[in-house]
Amino acid sequence: MSFRTLLDHFVGKRAAVIGDLMLDEYVFGAATRISPEAPVMVVRQSGTRNVPGGAANVALNLAALGAEVVIGGVVGDDAYADTLCRAIRNSGIHDSAILRDPSRVTTRKTRVLADSAHQVLRIDHEDESPITSQVEDELLGVLSGWLDGLDVLVLSDYLKGTLTARLAEQAIHLCSRRNVPVVVNPKPKSCAYYAGATLLSLNKSEASAMLSFDKVGSEFDALVAADEIRIRTSAKSVLITLGEQGMAISEPTSKFLIAAPKVEVFDTAGAGDTVVASVALGVAVAGFDRAVFELAAQAGAKVVRHVGVAVPSWEDLEAIRNLSSSSLQEVS
Repeated sequence: MSFRTLLDHFVGKRAAVIGDLMLDEYVFGAATRISPEAPVMVVRQSGTRNVPGGAANVALNLAALGAEVVIGGVVGDDAYADTLCRAIRNSGIHDSAILRDPSRVTTRKTRVLADSAHQVLRIDHEDESPITSQVEDELLGVLSGWLDGLDVLVLSDYLKGTLTARLAEQAIHLCSRRNVPVVVNPKPKSCAYYAGATLLSLNKSEASAMLSFDKVGSEFDALVAADEIRIRTSAKSVLITLGEQGMAISEPTSKFLIAAPKVEVFDTAGAGDTVVASVALGVAVAGFDRAVFELAAQAGAKVVRHVGVAVPSWEDLEAIRNLSSSSLQEVS
């Protein structure tokens, strides 16, 4: 299937995202001198920017690719939750179930960037404790209401407490009864929650940590790792992203590599979310067609050219439409 056909079929697909919602805050400034108080850089602040992050960024990527998106998650009852919800609405996503829990803080990552692109510092504000059973029930009820007409569910897990073992298991069960594919970006500690998922997506350091490898270095290592993770988790397929080395994919009947496009990288933050969103819609449209993963690699390559967490622009997608699918490496 061509990239153009895939992208055309993404438009109007209904996607749900449940997971750890975050606010990404950027503080921009100029690096002017070294502090006389300590050997650290002094950054003279010139501006700030707030954008949805974590599971919310996955949702924004799905919307940028043309899907109709709904979001479920938990935030605190604070000003940062207000900012995050407003940013999500401003992105064009209005149908959501963002639950407020006064006992939690809204997850926030504050990045200080000097001279436009150089990250100097990141400060994380977060509560990693699991959500309550009452909140689990609320989110499962919301998902049940979304299932009619749903094309794909994405579970976006950053280990911030939203995706408990029970919530993950029940969500996959609800979707399997309706033949709705479930695409997950888990962490090594939570992979066991997602037995029966359609696809798990991890990066190479996460795959290494899960299998206690020193590292997933070569493409061959990645294929072995993807096979092993698929077997251990009972997922239907596993994708391991390898940065400049591309991707490794394992399915029950095949395994293959996707080469990474050669681009100048400014910032890798959020690129994994773009890949997950692209693969989720691709699986909903075309199953495990190999062009799905090639398109995801192209979309990820577009966003790393932007500073900060970003989604593919209209111009990015138009450029992808005109490309041919040719980066596949078959492995027998």
